[in-house]
Amino acid sequence: MTRICVAISEADAASAIAVAREAIARGAECLEFRFDHMPMLPDDLTPFQQLEVRRIATLREREQGGEWEGTNEKKWEFLWRAARAGFDIDLELGHPLVNRAHLLKPAKVIVSYHDNKKTPQVARIIESLVECSARSDMAKAAYSVRTMHDLAQLVEATDWFSLSRERYTVIGMGEMGMVTRVLAHRMGSVLSYASVSPGKETAPGQLDLETSKWLGKEPVVTGIIGNPLDHTLSPLMHNAAFRAAAVRGVYLKWVTMVDELEDFLDVVEVLGIKGFNVTIPHKETIVPLLDRVDPVAERLGAVNTVVNEGGSLVGRNTDVIGVERTFEGHGVDVKGRTALVLGAGGASRSVLSFLMSKGADADITNRTMGKAESLAKTFGAEAVTARVAEEKAYDIIVNCTPLGMKGFPQEMSISPHVLREGQFVMDTVYNPPVTPLLAEAARKNAIAVNGKDMLIYQALASFEMWTGKAVDYEVMDKAFREALP
Repeated sequence: MTRICVAISEADAASAIAVAREAIARGAECLEFRFDHMPMLPDDLTPFQQLEVRRIATLREREQGGEWEGTNEKKWEFLWRAARAGFDIDLELGHPLVNRAHLLKPAKVIVSYHDNKKTPQVARIIESLVECSARSDMAKAAYSVRTMHDLAQLVEATDWFSLSRERYTVIGMGEMGMVTRVLAHRMGSVLSYASVSPGKETAPGQLDLETSKWLGKEPVVTGIIGNPLDHTLSPLMHNAAFRAAAVRGVYLKWVTMVDELEDFLDVVEVLGIKGFNVTIPHKETIVPLLDRVDPVAERLGAVNTVVNEGGSLVGRNTDVIGVERTFEGHGVDVKGRTALVLGAGGASRSVLSFLMSKGADADITNRTMGKAESLAKTFGAEAVTARVAEEKAYDIIVNCTPLGMKGFPQEMSISPHVLREGQFVMDTVYNPPVTPLLAEAARKNAIAVNGKDMLIYQALASFEMWTGKAVDYEVMDKAFREALP
């Protein structure tokens, strides 16, 4: 069973003990004292013996992310005293003192390895774990996870090493590796390191104690894949929904390149991730990699939500729900109206599906006309060039391109000549809330609407698919407004 170990990095013994007592009162099951953060090592360790949970003494070297710069002999003298005072001891793999580890008995010894720059290949990860395990009572390995491929390598290596039946803790540092902390139990880790409170982290991506306790051992893990994800507010909205619905769960971000989709799906399978959202540029390319897609997603040829149903990955599309509820919310009846859809990606499919099913007369334009023509044929719309579109009068315009989105060029996807007073102009982009297209539409006295409602309504549907729980619109709207006032 995985135990929560709170890492304490106070500057003196008295402060460390005070923080430790607070952590124990709030549910810490183990304490790691980062003595390398103390300018002066304490002479008297007996006060720490009053703390009735497992205690680990660490003097992490700078090359492995710590602060210790003293001599090996001073380090040994302190750790030997700590062992006599009832601490377990953490030593770095490759350090000369590891050869003396047997002299620290009966203290338990952790031999750890930290790479703050990269995650190596599977074989090297396993090799490090084997080396740590051979010299200790528990192996610990932590790597900086920068990409989805890194994460997949770490999860695969740990899955193989778990067959050894050795005791170990494996950590992926950074935002991309956070799932290894959230699902430490699924990783097979003995300890899940946490900070006593936000801002007190001793490693990148470390959860705080309150969050760790809230999530528990088997949380519902969901998230979003795409690239880029700097703009997304989905984690804030879904995590607010988990709290409101009293579901122990979390929503994470996984930046994933096109050639990393299979890596991600491997991680989903091994760790049992419950589901995830899919955004640019994967809504279409992920379809053939799934076990099946529901009829709506199959008709659209695009997936924005995946549900893990007992190991079977099922693709769904809640964007259509988001589009329909947005038009309904603004009282726009599209029947008999003329509409122009900008872009030919996954969001365009959802918008076209809604418009055509409700009786609109829709055109689609795209920089690559071949994609526009293919999409037009699928939904019974008409593909037009941007020049032709500028010569027509539309009641409705919907931007489904990433232009104007945070991280993308801040420009319009169509000439301002197509905009006029009284139009309903919707941009599926929500961050920033006013894109160049919407700013120009407002200047022309058109009804300008961003992608917030579409985002929230599709998110509500996804959340219910993953958890079986419905939450109010206001829950996610509040989280959205707090993030983008």
